[in-house]
Amino acid sequence: VDDSGVLAVASRDPRSFDVVAFGFDGSVQTLNEEPGVWGASRAGAGLVLNGRGMASAQSHMTHTWASDGKVYQANIENHSAEPGFAPRVEFAQLGVHRLQAAIIRPSQNSPYADADSLPVLLKPYGGPGFQQAVFNQAMYWEAQWWADQGFIVLTADGHGTTGRGPAWDRAIFKNMAQVTLDDQIEALQALPEYAPEADLHHVAMIGWSYGGFLSALAVLRAPDAVHAACAGAPPTDWTLYDTHYTERYLGLDPDVYRSNSLLDDAKGLRRPLLLIHGFADDNVSVANTLRLSQALLAEGKDHAVLPLNGITHMTNDETVAENLLIAQRDFLYQALGLR
Repeated sequence: VDDSGVLAVASRDPRSFDVVAFGFDGSVQTLNEEPGVWGASRAGAGLVLNGRGMASAQSHMTHTWASDGKVYQANIENHSAEPGFAPRVEFAQLGVHRLQAAIIRPSQNSPYADADSLPVLLKPYGGPGFQQAVFNQAMYWEAQWWADQGFIVLTADGHGTTGRGPAWDRAIFKNMAQVTLDDQIEALQALPEYAPEADLHHVAMIGWSYGGFLSALAVLRAPDAVHAACAGAPPTDWTLYDTHYTERYLGLDPDVYRSNSLLDDAKGLRRPLLLIHGFADDNVSVANTLRLSQALLAEGKDHAVLPLNGITHMTNDETVAENLLIAQRDFLYQALGLR
């Protein structure tokens, strides 16, 4: 806020985060020229606008300031490396809830381009407070790699993610696990309408953090729909996680925590599951993966655990990150019976 008005991130389209200036005179002005994920910072007479859309791999940053009654503007140069490709993304609204989704297909130089049938890879975050199906090219670089390995990749934002209003946000209260899983299955079942090549008989899910939780949850509670999973840094037992987060979405009832955790579902595992966790994770402690693995072992359920020594919640080593992708790909190839 300053003497001229208020800046806010707002949009009529949940896939775009626009910087909008609301003047005290009633004026409304969108400051970014294209849809995307934008932000701004303002101090005194200066404003820095930054963000990225789908048209370019590089983020854009513009500095605007006023001096002596004049307004000046300068672009701030970006020297970051570019991936060298543009992801092949189609946006869709799937299912009865019109779930915002991104569908990523193999690139034209991939051996799988224009294939008549492709296995499906669900790649969600899916947890509260964060969207992935947005107008930001960087969100789909890794998904494009997966598509070029022979998958059609689906990322869908369900209940609890931002951009759809308070009722949408609160629909997950005390039933976070089942509601967010149901959204992923709803999006999957609607996928063939937009992608007839999607083979729903060969479906895998991968994810990290809440996405890892969803991936493990999917093969435990929806094994007829999701046939293999790689679960990275999953919060398997919400009693181990931060109270400021868990109490907001789950309240205080111990039975609610139990019904939203994975441990009691261990007896139902009948699909291939790879658990991945960094031993130095300071967000989702490695105890989460160890506790689920212990529960699976107690039930006599085969599963795999990949420990990452020295890795925190996010894979902060380039070599580990690259080899981790390959390890997950090879696991899913074998799990789904793919060549």
